[in-house]
Amino acid sequence: MYTILLVDDEKSVLNTLTSSIQWQQFGVEKILTATDGIQALNIMQKNHTDLLITDIRMPNMDGLELLTKVRKLYPATHCILLTAYSEFEYARQAIKLGVENYLLKPFQKNEMEETIEKSLNNIYAMRNNTDTLFLNNILLRWLNGSISNEELSERAIILNINLYFSKYCVICLKKKKEQSHLWHYCTAVAQSLSSGYDVHLLWDEKNHYAFIIGCNELRTGKLIDTFLQTAKDFHTESLFFLSIGKTVNNCNELQLSYQDACGKLNAAELSGFNDIVVNSDLMPLEDTYILQDLLKAFNLQEAELRSIAFEDIISGLLATPYMNYNRIFSQLSLNIFHLFTQEFPMELNIRNQLTNRIQTVPKLIDKESFQICAKEALEYSFLLFQLAFNQFSPIIQHVINYIQKHYSESLSIKEFCEKNKMSTPYLGYLFKKETGFFFNNYLTQYRICCAVQLLKESEIKVNELARKVGFSSTSYFIACFRKQTGLSPNKYRALQEGWAINTNSIERNNDD
Repeated sequence: MYTILLVDDEKSVLNTLTSSIQWQQFGVEKILTATDGIQALNIMQKNHTDLLITDIRMPNMDGLELLTKVRKLYPATHCILLTAYSEFEYARQAIKLGVENYLLKPFQKNEMEETIEKSLNNIYAMRNNTDTLFLNNILLRWLNGSISNEELSERAIILNINLYFSKYCVICLKKKKEQSHLWHYCTAVAQSLSSGYDVHLLWDEKNHYAFIIGCNELRTGKLIDTFLQTAKDFHTESLFFLSIGKTVNNCNELQLSYQDACGKLNAAELSGFNDIVVNSDLMPLEDTYILQDLLKAFNLQEAELRSIAFEDIISGLLATPYMNYNRIFSQLSLNIFHLFTQEFPMELNIRNQLTNRIQTVPKLIDKESFQICAKEALEYSFLLFQLAFNQFSPIIQHVINYIQKHYSESLSIKEFCEKNKMSTPYLGYLFKKETGFFFNNYLTQYRICCAVQLLKESEIKVNELARKVGFSSTSYFIACFRKQTGLSPNKYRALQEGWAINTNSIERNNDD
């Protein structure tokens, strides 16, 4: 559990921070407050502080002077800066002092909560490299699509990120063996590419090395040649595989390239791919998002009902216009793998078991062999799902079951704890420790999965859809939907309708 210190000379700001942020969901046990830097240092002398959130302009000792002293006295304390002054000089000084982010007043609640979440994630993962932490946080949010265009533009100026190229793409590299050391190789590649491209390299949350490439003329063959030649120089040809995400024409669409690159790597891992460069032919022609179907099926305890659900999933896949059983099975495997990554991010061994089993599936030449292998894969995945779920403590199992039953209602960790007479900070800490997610993140992720299902099954309007899955704000729902799927709800629906039209067209042609 964590201790937070809030420092601001305006008591109204302190009151807003303490009352509006859902601190308990992050596992925060203690919130301390101070009105200037001197008082803050006195408090920190008596209390271990995990995260400091401070204003700049304050009497007696301002925020920058406070940060300077905190860096010397308490180097492990993570820091966020608040300021009403959008002057970049403050931000530059703050970055040198190791802040993870800075926010302009009046801050947005969602932005503040995301920033706090990132900071506590960094504390949890013991990432103490403050020289690059701020840059990595911004780059990671850019990849995930969780940063607004306005904030990205503002941070880009400070961090020397060029957002005005006509082409962008993401290249992801994944180690074949966990013990491989590739950072020196990756930095050498980035240095080689920097003569012709704008390059940013980071380690993402999916255990990939991610290269963000910006330029006005993109030649993927030239990029691949650089990676391959450098791999020969470093003798790392057998240690990894890489994929190039699709090229996008706008910096605000970078998330689509990143998702494409990650999807190709997942397909390569599941298929037992051995070459360095992942071929796009491994990917299905269209994306079939069936996570909610799988989750519902895996939560059915009656074998007969579960078997029917599996048959429905298989029938749905066979209705797709791929006309290639290996590609359909690859799509099923990807969705199963994504579900395990989503639900059990901490269970690497179980995901490895799943991968090893799927890799044993032979080439599928007809409908019957596909149905047999798909049913076996679903049944085996169900057993692993149950195994992973049963490793959670009874408390966390109860929380997850409660979320899945009551996600459409107004739900918070505080309300849950009041109903069940539990400590909110402790549950927030335990939920994060066991599942790898904060309570609110898991709830949001589950709600989006349910929204995807409703989009596939009905013509419901977006604002009604948002309310139906538990969001009080339509705009926030759209932002969360885009962050998880890479598309807006309307665009996702349009793609699904286009897919259905293509399917019907194929069926008519077959009938002819």
